[in-house]
Amino acid sequence: MPFYGDELFALSDGVSTGGVSAQGAGAASEDEAEFLAEGLEEIIAREARIDANEVAALAEDEAGNVVGQGFPMHRRINAIARVIERVSPLHGDLTLRLLRQAFVYLRQPGAADRIDAKVAPFFVDGPCVIVSHSLGTIVSFKLLRRLALEGRSLNVPLFVSLGSPLSLRTVRKALGPSFSPPAGIGHWFNAYDKDDFVALGQGLTRSTFAEGIENWGGVNNPAGEDHGIAGYLEDGKVSAAILEALQRA
Repeated sequence: MPFYGDELFALSDGVSTGGVSAQGAGAASEDEAEFLAEGLEEIIAREARIDANEVAALAEDEAGNVVGQGFPMHRRINAIARVIERVSPLHGDLTLRLLRQAFVYLRQPGAADRIDAKVAPFFVDGPCVIVSHSLGTIVSFKLLRRLALEGRSLNVPLFVSLGSPLSLRTVRKALGPSFSPPAGIGHWFNAYDKDDFVALGQGLTRSTFAEGIENWGGVNNPAGEDHGIAGYLEDGKVSAAILEALQRA
């Protein structure tokens, strides 16, 4: 199991929000702020529990606060994350942190090379059943696509993506074109919890990402853990798909 968390933490300058309401968005640049804002705007557009008027009111209130000082975009980022946190405790911080890490991986010069160097050695020998979660679905997809383009496709009987943010427009824009399942993937199985903010509560389909992906939206993670890996792996359909693939490989 490749681990790149320490590398990503260092690349993010050790930034961990530790509570949106306490420390704010913390975007290092306007480019990052734009990335965060676009991702968060898409989330609230799909989440019926979030009131756009409440977001606007919070952003206005923060204009005079220490946390809210800075550009209007930063204040709106803080406001959206705080509303998400109210609707689903801790998710404002989690969502903001994941978007920031996605920005670092996809847009910060040299970051992808350093993260990929941790993961690529595991993508050498096949057949290989790959189980990815959250940002790991972006890293895995990007590496598999690169191998396919280089003519070194990995034999992957099953590629599992759990709680994937690949359908986010801001992520797709940073990834660039060609979202079809890379050559070498026999079957792509994507699972999501409908209350998972990171996955937008939606599958990876022709309209949201690409064709040829099987989606399972019946995952019911424990309350407050809508994005947690443990709940995803405990889902009967997810575990059965992995077991069957391992038995065949």
